[in-house]
Amino acid sequence: MGDGERRTITPQLHLLPPDVSDFTGREEEIRCIENQAPGTVTLITGKPGVGKTSLAVHVAYKTAETYTEGNLYADLRGADEKPASPEEVMARFIHALGIPEDEIPTDPHARLDKYKSVTANRSLIVVLDNAADESQVRPLCPPGGSAHVLVTSRSRLRGLEGAARIDLETFPSETAKDFLQRVIGQSAKDSTPEAIRAVVDACGSLPLALRIAANRLTSTPGMKVLDLAAELSDQRNILGSLEAGDLAVRAAFNLSYRRLGKRTKNAFKRLSLAPGEDFGPGVCSALIDCSELEARRTLEKLSEANLIESSSTYGRFRFHDLLKVYSREKNLKDSEAKRAASIHRMLEWFRNSALRVNFAFIGKFGELEAPTKYYADIETVDSAITWARAELLSATAAISLSLEHEGPSNAEILAMPLCAICEFLGEWQVVEEVVSLGLKATDVTESYDVELSLLNARVNLARHRREFFYGHEVAEMAYERAVESGKDFSISIASNLLGCLKMECGDLEGAKPLIEQGIEISKRLGVKNQLGQGLYNLGTVHRALGNSREAINCFKQDLQVCMELGDELGTAETLNTIALVLVEFGEFEEAEQFHRRSLDRFERIGNLDKVSMVLNDLGIALRWQGRDDEALELHLRDIELSRTLGDISGAALAQSNAAEVLHALGRSEEAERLYLEAVSVFTHLGDAERLARTTMSQVPLLFSVGKVEEAAKYADAAIRYLLDHGEVRDAAAAHQMIAEQYLKVDMNDRALFHATEAIRIGKSFSAPYFRAISYASAVRANLAMGNSDEAEKFFTELRSVNLISGNAVGELLEELDREREGGTG
Repeated sequence: MGDGERRTITPQLHLLPPDVSDFTGREEEIRCIENQAPGTVTLITGKPGVGKTSLAVHVAYKTAETYTEGNLYADLRGADEKPASPEEVMARFIHALGIPEDEIPTDPHARLDKYKSVTANRSLIVVLDNAADESQVRPLCPPGGSAHVLVTSRSRLRGLEGAARIDLETFPSETAKDFLQRVIGQSAKDSTPEAIRAVVDACGSLPLALRIAANRLTSTPGMKVLDLAAELSDQRNILGSLEAGDLAVRAAFNLSYRRLGKRTKNAFKRLSLAPGEDFGPGVCSALIDCSELEARRTLEKLSEANLIESSSTYGRFRFHDLLKVYSREKNLKDSEAKRAASIHRMLEWFRNSALRVNFAFIGKFGELEAPTKYYADIETVDSAITWARAELLSATAAISLSLEHEGPSNAEILAMPLCAICEFLGEWQVVEEVVSLGLKATDVTESYDVELSLLNARVNLARHRREFFYGHEVAEMAYERAVESGKDFSISIASNLLGCLKMECGDLEGAKPLIEQGIEISKRLGVKNQLGQGLYNLGTVHRALGNSREAINCFKQDLQVCMELGDELGTAETLNTIALVLVEFGEFEEAEQFHRRSLDRFERIGNLDKVSMVLNDLGIALRWQGRDDEALELHLRDIELSRTLGDISGAALAQSNAAEVLHALGRSEEAERLYLEAVSVFTHLGDAERLARTTMSQVPLLFSVGKVEEAAKYADAAIRYLLDHGEVRDAAAAHQMIAEQYLKVDMNDRALFHATEAIRIGKSFSAPYFRAISYASAVRANLAMGNSDEAEKFFTELRSVNLISGNAVGELLEELDREREGGTG
């Protein structure tokens, strides 16, 4: 178009609908659009009713001064059966730009050329509302880089090249509340915050739903916010309640739904049957009876249509609350037989998949022949972990669904592997729910094997919570049930379990024969995974009894079994325990390597409870090597991780460990602060055992500031508690710690007393390296007091320990030899 032609045009460039007078929020999105340079196409997408058009029109008004030649607006009717054609819209825009109708070309190509010529390089804001697809939008974008095009669409229009994208979400909670209060005015003042919140929550913070709710409140005489909140609490009729005049949430959803293809409509209806907060292609494939690949494509189409939204996990989706209600409405219009078949296929998928995951965790791939085609493809431990992380909560909710629709037999089949999956991942907060639902099923079926498995999980949960005596009661009940059943396999599991709890409660002699019974049966039956558990528990008993060599032999046998089975969790656990025994032998560098191998596995599995455990243990191993800075870093990391997990006691334990290191580094004020916080937590929780251990960790700090008698009082109380509760090894270690502190302040008679007490009570229980330290303290105390004959007796005992221990005791012996020869004792 030449200059002469442009001058003859009289623009009629105000086609925008009215702005929304009570527009609320969207500050970030407005800023983003306003910052776009001329020539940009900005695409605003989102679910029905989220406020795409309101935002586009509002921004168009706000930027009017920037785009000085006016604005164009067209509703492209993308949700209609027959959307507006680009040629139709071009004709309107060309005419609005001052071209008489009889001069607008009828030929599509000529019309496009004309449109380009009259819009090129014009400073325009163009709003293309409710676009169906990319082909509608592309021809309507003015050339030349001077116009800003705002496109709204219910679809994501992924093929629209170079567009700046804004995916509009529902209002944040506070914005939704402000919007509702602004629109209803006086009614808000007469209501309570709780009633306002109830309406906002019922509307799911969806702007259209909030607008309708507000209109009903302002147009219905006598209706209070509390009345509407009560009405909206009925999920069955909520969509019917969200209608006001020609505004209706259901109608907005209908516009998007009717454009879907047959399979996609079917998926949309069925997905409301999925349990849990989100869903993936696996559940979808079972619900609509197709492959996972086809289900994935179907979910993408629903996401493209903004009828479902991405969840926090990549590849998974969820419903907005109101869209889920709409989905249920559509689903209920199908026959009961179709709904039942979909539910049955989905529950089969959960059962078969959970069993395959459980088998994968113990290294058994391909050994489970699924009776149907409905199961997840689990070929590696990593794929099993991925499935478990994504589906655990949904699968747990599916137990209730199974009880309702299929009966207890299928429900208990799902509950059993889910218990093992929870333990593998460290998801202890889920275990209780799974066990309760599973036992509800076994109450009807009287299935001893399943009940035993569930009781096993409940005992392990009690152990995790440190509720050892309650766990012992449950373990005894499980053992009685197993003996009643007469099944060797059940007896082996229950005897091993009861042995564990006896050990936890301090009855080591009672634990040993039960665990050995389980091992003997497992060997006879050839059940390797159960054998490995028995060997691990027997090693733990030997370790508690001070039989370190026997303990490490059992642990190494268990490690071999775990690695042969491909049992990643068992391997990681045993690697860490072997490291702990190596520390007791004074083999700190080798222990560190075992700890790190364990930590790598737990981090890959994603079992954060166990990661926390190993961080603590590895930190202690580093401290023994004098690497305090590295140890502190691990303990501080453990504090944060424990807090993230909601493990208050674990965080306090990590604080106590960090306090010890900080004291060693000379940072006493920081150490005292962490120590006092830990003591406060353990006192509040009533965790006397950890409180006693934390009290002992404070002893060096008190000695360093001259509070010797206060330290002695705390130490005596802690030692009494540990002895009263059968914690003999820890009591011996406490005596040794305070002996070392007395040596530092030349209170050698007290040092000798505590060193000999450590030797006396720990002789049968303490590990070789720690016995050696006690003998060394006794030697030093005697030398300091001039008791050379007594010192020689203890030195001889130290030599005997060196014969059965590792390099660290030999180094200690050499150090003490030098002290004796140099007269430094």
